[in-house]
Amino acid sequence: MNWTTQESRSGLAPKASVRYDRSKLRALIYEATTDSNDESDEHAGLLGMIREEVACPFRARIQGEDVECIRFEWPKKGYSLNAVCQTGKGKTRIVDISLLEWPDSLPEGHKWIEAYLAWRELMDV
Repeated sequence: MNWTTQESRSGLAPKASVRYDRSKLRALIYEATTDSNDESDEHAGLLGMIREEVACPFRARIQGEDVECIRFEWPKKGYSLNAVCQTGKGKTRIVDISLLEWPDSLPEGHKWIEAYLAWRELMDV
């Protein structure tokens, strides 16, 4: 895929990241997907970068509730990524990564999550 363009298949530019500009996100996406043959390879490349670069556990929120993301679950099929989180009461919540709310302190490697979300939006998935 050509990541130098600003439009997705739907013709809409991706939502702007709060913390990273589009050119930086495109550069990260390109880095993770440069050797990819298709969308499935691109997805795997981005998930691999998240696995390597994002430091778990980290703090986040789900619908206003403080949680600790302890790991990620890769999908059996499709283009998604789940965050496995523990609540303060010890309950496990598994949610799509896009549902995490970020506190002021971001986890190490957070830029890869932002790049993944931008890629997913570009792919219209």
